[in-house]
Amino acid sequence: MSKKLVASIIVCLMVAALIIGGCGPKGADIVTHTIVSLVPLTGVLSTYGENSKKATELAAEDVNAWLEAEGKGWRLNLVADDTGTDGPTALSKMQTWFGNGVKFFSGPQASGEAMACLEFANSNKILFVSQSSTSPALAIADDWLFRFCTTDALQGPAIARVAAEAGVKHLIFSWRGDTWGDGLQSASAAAAGKLNIQIYPQALRYDPLLEEFTKEAALLDGYVKDLVGKGVPLKEIGFCIIAFEEIAPFMVAADAYPQLREIVWIGSDGTVKSEALISSAVASKFAADTKFISSMNRPEAFVATSKHEHVKNSLTERLGREPDAYAFNAYDIIWALALAIDEVGYDSEKVRAILPRVADEWSKQYGASGHVVLNAAGDRAFADYDLWLINDKIEWEFVGYYESPKDKINWQRKVY
Repeated sequence: MSKKLVASIIVCLMVAALIIGGCGPKGADIVTHTIVSLVPLTGVLSTYGENSKKATELAAEDVNAWLEAEGKGWRLNLVADDTGTDGPTALSKMQTWFGNGVKFFSGPQASGEAMACLEFANSNKILFVSQSSTSPALAIADDWLFRFCTTDALQGPAIARVAAEAGVKHLIFSWRGDTWGDGLQSASAAAAGKLNIQIYPQALRYDPLLEEFTKEAALLDGYVKDLVGKGVPLKEIGFCIIAFEEIAPFMVAADAYPQLREIVWIGSDGTVKSEALISSAVASKFAADTKFISSMNRPEAFVATSKHEHVKNSLTERLGREPDAYAFNAYDIIWALALAIDEVGYDSEKVRAILPRVADEWSKQYGASGHVVLNAAGDRAFADYDLWLINDKIEWEFVGYYESPKDKINWQRKVY
């Protein structure tokens, strides 16, 4: 290889690294800073991943328009990368981008993915902010993970209150065997116990990679038969499934057992507005018949200057559907990171130190997800929960919300 060719290659690599890392020229006096959005465009959170991808792209457009209008000397380069809803893949993507100079990440979406990235991020001072990781196990002070959502310590009571309102006296659980599923199941069971709901001793904790649920549906039917044999009416039996989009094949399998249509089915934020569920003729009909209710962070009341309607309308047009609540969090994450970078530069330590203040100040006036107040663990401090179900028209319908401070459901349409 000639010396001239070697020199050319080296120059090209240096320029690419500078652009990715946030120091390369994009114009005469303009530099580029990169944020990578780690999103599950494939796998069992792909609906949410697509929503968040569009939200971060919209935020980047808006940030760049603001930077230009303000005459700032830099522009934001937003790159979305697919994690496959898989922890090792999310970590690999973070490692690759960090090797190219990237210090800031939006996401990943799932708690299992965030857990997989945590040690590497902490060791290398990589700042990453998740829009939807809710596991209480990740509520850690002084780490490098921030979360613009509340933990499941708050969602658990919402699920328990739904069960109580439905008249459930005995609750059976099934959940993804990962950090998120374990945390939410524990919080939900503890809250249900405080409401004098009996937790069935057998449970269906399953491998997150499971795709076929014939065995689990048969076991669930057996558990229900056991309770009925002990004199418990079907209407007093509840089934809480903490799942992602594998909820669809689970319900397809459950459809083979008539009595499973007669019990109360309750979901979580992992199943709200699932496209996989609503696109399955069998599963969506089963969900409608069982009044399957799922809960998700409720956006707060908005001030006149909030970007909520802008984000909602823009994403609805781009997606062909209304976005989930976590997409609004994703939008706010990009703005908070960009504003912090604008204030102190592309320096993860300096941005980490001011991010809670920047998020608080900006979101109070403009937040698409409402006012973002972070607690000592770097997680959103408070939130209520919207309740969604698939109605008889096979459409996702908002039916009410759980008010956390009062432990109360405000029904828009009485379901039970």
